[in-house]
Amino acid sequence: MINTTRLLTDEKEYVKTAIARKGYDVTSIDKLVELLIQIREKRSLIEGLRRKRNDEKNDRTVSVEDKRSLRDRISKEESLLLELEEESKALLYDIPNLPDDDAPDGKDESDNLVIDECADDYYHCVMKNPLSHWDVAKKLDILDIELASKISGSMFSVFKGKGAKLLRALIYYCFSLNEEKYLELVPPHLVSSRSLTYTGHLPKFADDQYKCQMDDLWLIPTAEVPLTASFTETVTPIKELPIYRMAYTVAFRREAGSAGKDTRGLQRLHEFHKVELLKVVSPKQVESELQDLLQDCLRIIKALKLQYRIVDLCAGDMGDKYARCYDIEVYSPGVKRWLEVSSVGHFSDYQARRANIRYIDENGKRQVAYTMNGSGMATPRVWSAIVETYQQEDGSIIVPEVLRPFMQCDVIK
Repeated sequence: MINTTRLLTDEKEYVKTAIARKGYDVTSIDKLVELLIQIREKRSLIEGLRRKRNDEKNDRTVSVEDKRSLRDRISKEESLLLELEEESKALLYDIPNLPDDDAPDGKDESDNLVIDECADDYYHCVMKNPLSHWDVAKKLDILDIELASKISGSMFSVFKGKGAKLLRALIYYCFSLNEEKYLELVPPHLVSSRSLTYTGHLPKFADDQYKCQMDDLWLIPTAEVPLTASFTETVTPIKELPIYRMAYTVAFRREAGSAGKDTRGLQRLHEFHKVELLKVVSPKQVESELQDLLQDCLRIIKALKLQYRIVDLCAGDMGDKYARCYDIEVYSPGVKRWLEVSSVGHFSDYQARRANIRYIDENGKRQVAYTMNGSGMATPRVWSAIVETYQQEDGSIIVPEVLRPFMQCDVIK
């Protein structure tokens, strides 16, 4: 959530210009600023009325009727203030985060910039006409989409035998690379509305989430949600920043509106396994820590020798919560497409203000922290890229060298 009343009222035009880069309709900003001014004035009025009530509390010259009238007026003004605050909160939660000034301009993915591509140190697919991962996996009986559909419906998966082991190997390998740096948490897979609101998933993107109808609980769309919520209402000394966390969870997404779009195989799923990396930093640390996080997420892709590229997302293609975002994509030769396997970005103070995540600076003052996160391992697309890239003429799959200690085999056949 943006920011503060001061930023919106004192630098309204800057805010409008910034969020317009994300394609946001800025007309609501004027209405919001009017509400914030009314709220400030209403609070001042109520404080004055309360002081008057306290002054008259033991004053016998003031009639009981006048005291009652003052009490009733305070109650009425408080109700009006609550209505204004609820209206302003709804508008605030709809406003996206401000993109960094150096984030590329653009409206959509066609305006994104490829800033890095792999050199020759990747595994070259030996197949002239590589098969899709679902065809290779079906022949090896390591992935069963039909069985998943029978159990749950479309856009689910069942990994079998060595396919399941390959999925676990990816998770274990990701942890082995990061366990000395990041503290692992095993968080709940169900979170409250409050936690999803803190991270920017509610209320605006409720249709993309799965909710438990009888409780105020939602299935997590990413471990970013419980990891971020774990810092709610915390104050950290500056010397303890940055803080690193990671978690492996199952992620659940309704993928509303995506039916029929890239849904074959593992390209788009309602449920998938994922390792998430998260950092809490100070504003001064954000640039160096973001680049460090990007390399942490890229390291495993390089080690798997998959063909990759890094995309610098333009302002119009970023998610609402991002101030800056990079995508790591791998090439899947069977489907002949670049597939996003990790989004790495920082959210400035967007999440931390909602969740009240703060730190104590060098002068002993409390400041709002910054949060950032990246997908250390989004298994479905990495799994499919391995199957398509490492497939052999005889139908087998060469196991990437770094995964062999976890797989305990060199070939899947």
